[in-house]
Order: sequence, then C-alpha cells, then structure tokens
Amino acid sequence: MGILSGGVLAQSEQPGFFDNEVLDEFTVPFGEWIAQMVFWINSNMDPLLQVFKAPFSFLMWLVVDNRTFSILTAPWIAVVLLISFIAYLSRNLQVAVFVGLALTLCGLLGSDHWDETAKTIGMIFVAVVLCAIIGIPLGILSGRFDSVWNVIRPTLDAMQVVHSFVYMLPMVFFFGIGEVSATMVTMVFAIPPLIRLTNLGIRQVPEDVVEASRAFGAPELRVLVDVQLPLARPAIMTGLNQTLLLSISMLGIAAIMGAGGLGLLVFRAINNLNTGLAASAGLALFLVAVVLDRISQREGDEDGQLLSRIRRAWSARNNPEVLLEDAPTPVTPLREAAKVRLASLTSGERTGLSIATVGGVLAVVSAFLTWNKDAGWISGYSRRSDETLAGMAFNGIDASGGSWYGFAAIAFGVLAVAASVFTIMKPGTGPQFFSPAMAAISGFAVMISSASFLLAEPSYLIETISQGPGPLVATIAGLIILVGGAMATFAAPYAPRRPLPDKIAWNRIFAGTVALGLVVIASFSGWSFDERADVIITPEIREEIERLREEAGDDVTLQAANAQKISNLANGARAEDVILDGWNGNGAQLGLPTILAGALGFLLCIPGAGLLGRENEQRLWAYNVLVAGAGVGLALIGVGWIASTARVADSNWFSGVGAFLTMVAGVLLIMSARTTISEFDRVKVYTDAPQADLADVSGDADEKVLAGAI
Repeated sequence: MGILSGGVLAQSEQPGFFDNEVLDEFTVPFGEWIAQMVFWINSNMDPLLQVFKAPFSFLMWLVVDNRTFSILTAPWIAVVLLISFIAYLSRNLQVAVFVGLALTLCGLLGSDHWDETAKTIGMIFVAVVLCAIIGIPLGILSGRFDSVWNVIRPTLDAMQVVHSFVYMLPMVFFFGIGEVSATMVTMVFAIPPLIRLTNLGIRQVPEDVVEASRAFGAPELRVLVDVQLPLARPAIMTGLNQTLLLSISMLGIAAIMGAGGLGLLVFRAINNLNTGLAASAGLALFLVAVVLDRISQREGDEDGQLLSRIRRAWSARNNPEVLLEDAPTPVTPLREAAKVRLASLTSGERTGLSIATVGGVLAVVSAFLTWNKDAGWISGYSRRSDETLAGMAFNGIDASGGSWYGFAAIAFGVLAVAASVFTIMKPGTGPQFFSPAMAAISGFAVMISSASFLLAEPSYLIETISQGPGPLVATIAGLIILVGGAMATFAAPYAPRRPLPDKIAWNRIFAGTVALGLVVIASFSGWSFDERADVIITPEIREEIERLREEAGDDVTLQAANAQKISNLANGARAEDVILDGWNGNGAQLGLPTILAGALGFLLCIPGAGLLGRENEQRLWAYNVLVAGAGVGLALIGVGWIASTARVADSNWFSGVGAFLTMVAGVLLIMSARTTISEFDRVKVYTDAPQADLADVSGDADEKVLAGAI
C-alpha cells in the first residue's frame, strides 16, 4: 500500500470494496492469537501440562508400554482368552467364540501384526476408558442441569465440526509425538456422542417416575443412582459404542502423530505402495473393529453389519440422538387460551423507554462528531501513516477516528431507539430484540465501548494528537440509554414461562468469576504485537548498527563478530519492545476499562444468581439483563480494538491475545445470563381482568399464573 510524502495513503493504490485484495485490510489475526497462547502456555504452564498428561501416560504405560506385564508382553493366547472371556461376560457365548477366532486370525497374520493388534486394542481401551471417566459425568450433569448443557453443547459442536488436524498440532506441541498426544486427539473427536447420549438418556427418564421417587423421600443422589442411571443405561451404552467406533476411525490420524498400532502398518503400506501389507493390515484392523464393536453393543442391538454401523456412527456424529430407536416424540405445546392479551405499558416503562430513545438518538449523532485530531487515536498503533495527520479531524466512523467504536455507537443507538419505539407502540409483540431488555443492553454496549476509547492512550510513537467531543458524548449517550433501559426493564411486566428453580444459580457466580479471571489475564496479556522493522529498530539501535559496520571495515574476522552483535541487537529489540500489554505505558492501557467492565459484570452476577433474594423473579430477569449488557460492553472493548486496528494494519503488526480473551470473557457473561433471559416473556392477562390489576401484574405471586403459556 503506497504512502505519499505527507503521510496520507495514496487513494489510487487502495483496492476497492468489491476487490478481493480489500480483505487484506480487515484481516483478523486469529492464528496469531492462538500461537501467542500456545507459546505462552508451553513456556509458563509446564507443571499444569504434566498434570493433564499424567493419566494418559500412566494408563498407556500400564496397558501397553509396561515391560513387566502388559498387553504386549503377555502371551498372545492369554490375551485372546481374556478378551473372549470379557465378551462372554458382557454378551454371550456365541460372541465370545467369534472374538476368539477373530483375534486368533490376527495373530496368524504374523508376530508383527499381532504386536500392532495388541497395541491397537490397548490404545483404544485407554481412549474409551478416559472418555467414559470424563464423558459420562459430564453427560449426567448436562442432563440434570440446563445451565451446564448450555455451556457443554456449543463446545461439543465445536469439537465435532473442527477437523482433527486443527487441534492435532497444539497437542503435539504441548505433549510431543506419540501415543499420549494421539490418544488425546482421539478422545476429543470421540467423546461428544457419549456426552450427548448420556444427557439424552437422563432427560428421557419419565418425569413422573423421578417425581415419585422424590415424593417418597429419596435424596437426589439416590434418584440419580437408583432411578435415572438404570433407565438411561441403553442410551449410555449406545454412547459408549459410538465413542468406540469413532476411536477406531481415528487410528489413521494416530499413526500420522507417531503412535503405533495397525494404523501405522496401513500408513506404512500407503507410503511404500505395498499392496500385500495394506491387505493384511486392513484385515487385522477390520477384525479388531468387529471384535470391539460386538463386545460393546448393548443388548438387543444385533442388527446391522459393522460397515453399516460405522457408517451410521459417522453420519450421526453431529446428531447421535437419532441412533436411539426409543427417542421420545416431541411434546406438542398446549394451545394458548383464546381470551388473553399482553400486559399494557406501565408508566415507569414508558418513561424509561422515552429516556432511552433520546439517548439512542444522541449516540447516533455522537458518531458523526469529531473523535480525534492530528493523528489516529487507535489506528496510530497499527498504521505508521496515521502517526502524523496534522490539521486533520476524524469522526466516529473514519478509519483514523472512532472506527468500530463509532460503528458500535451507531448500531446500538439505533437498536435502542428501535426497541424503545416498538415496545411503546406494540409492547411484547415481535422479536425479543424489541424489548426494554434490549434498550438496557444497548446502553451498556454504547457506554462501555465509548468509555474504553475515551480512556485509551494513543500510540507512544505519536507526537501530537487531541481528542474531540465525540467519545465523551457517546459515553454520556450510553449512560442515558442505560438509565432509561434499566428503568423500563425493572418496571416491565415480564414473568417466566415456568417457575424458576428455587435455589441460587451458583453456575452464574462461577461464570462471572471465570469471566473476571479471564479479564485479569487479558489485561496483563499482549494487546499489540509490533514486528515492523522501522519500529523495533530505534534510532539509537540503528546508530549502533552503523557504528559496528564502520568499525568492521574490510576486516573479515571483525565483520563476522560484529554481524553477530548486530543480530543480537535486532533480536533483543524485538523481544523487548514489540509486545504491549493492557497496562504498558507505551500502549493503549485498556487494562483499566477492561477490569472495570469485568468487575461490574461479576458484581451484577451476584443479584442475578439470586444471592440477594429469589422471591421477585422479575428482578432476577432484570439483573440478568444487566449482566448480559455488561458482557456485550466488555466484548465490544476487544472487538473494537481488534476490528479498528485490523481495518488499517500494516504488515507485521497484529492485535494481541489480550483483546481476544476480553471478547471471550464478555461472551461468557452473555451466555451465563442468556438462559434466564430467554425464559421470560411479557405477562399475558385475561381480557376480562380488571384494568387496575394490570399495572403491577408482575409483583404478586398469584398473578404470575397468568404469565407465559396459559
């Protein structure tokens, strides 16, 4: 990208918006963030990595690598008889005989094939055992607690959608090449069906059976052990079977990662174009798969050949619930009563929404005011040409001005106005976006994001810069929206579709604590990584480099010595000055607004979780709305920094992982409150109810019966 002598980008050389090259101006350095985290973890958290590695290493040593007695050192006939006996205990004599014959055939292919067969069985056994130890408890927690399932479900989606090659490299980087890292990758790929089906099995247990056991005085542990787990056993066994089949399908990946087993023989045959080895190794792999599949099948599930079962397991890996033939039919919701209408607008609600509307308009206007002059406030970090723009002024949407912080002010200002106006005109109808809750969330978003821009410091490379009224006006506008939105939210007649659990939501406290911890880590993490040569090589270093070159002259020996000194100077400069964290005096110092926003979100989690009382459900909803708003504002600090710098970034400049972790902490706060928020709707009342009762319909416990589905 060309630069004119005055420091302004040559517009003629800039790609158009519809050119593919324009994407380079908005590059999000996600790979750099992950690389930064991986290198930091590998350098600073080796004891913790060893804790994670220990159970994998111990089980692999116990089952496979132990030279005293393991599956590799035991006589082949003893292994065959032991596995056949296990098949007899878990299934029947017919399956046991088949298992014995199949494993014997694997041994008759040769001692090398038997060693790899034994190693394959051991690796799969370790992977499935660890999957069961972790997956079944997680599935039980997911089945019993909706909040846990709401966190686990997107994680499982990511584990199943992301290809194993993506997370294979970090595993190798952390734990090295071999069986341990291969088992970990196999476990990540194979565990989701077990968690999903265990969760489904627990949820399929008839509610009347569970309630009957509780009515007879059974504690929750007895309900789980004596009622839910026995009835969920078919689903859990199906999950174990699917996990085993998916583990078998990962043997090729394990071979690539340096693990042994039959996958290694197949991999070697492909590399050497050895048809005979491929055929024999493929036969042994097929027999092992059939043996393990037959042993792990649940009773009454004899239908289907192995290949068709593997195909079903693979095709249903993202939705394993379809494998259960006895899945319940979705319950059809009851038809709402005909003579109901939504509660009218309260006076407090109308006043608050009117205030929010004024604040939303002011937020939009603020984006077109001057945000900074003479240089780029945020863009000056990532683009050298923005360090000197004397006499120029920039508004909230200019790349050298507010940039994405200004866009956030416009977007959430418009959203606040739309939510307020729509609620005033047609309360409770339409999408959930158009509600008092969205006005309060928009207020937090505008206030926190604009305040972070206001508190941010410009780049240390900028000599002259001044801030305009735009960010201050936007911050005030966000505060106005928040005050109005909060007034309307606390006054709005909203109630849950079904009664909330009468207990403290400790998971929300935990989520707030984790978010606050992430924010603290983010504030001390790098927010900018500057590897531009003209930045890391300061004038002093450049002068020293020139002196060393002149000193060397034509002396070859001295040239070599001074070249090493020059290299050390450059590397030392890169190690010292490139990374700027959230508190560094040369950086934007966004650590303070990040900590404040995270602490505010954590404090709001306390009443949102019911620690200050659970009698008034509407207030719980209102506090959770504020938690979500704080999360949106916190996330926008990171999003604004990442998007604004990426919009103009020079080569070799990257936003840091601190901004990414800030964004993750904000999303965590949003997700912790989302479940409760989504449970609430505007109160429905009978059309013939007295008008006087509609003003405060959410405050009395008897009137809440009218809320939700009637």
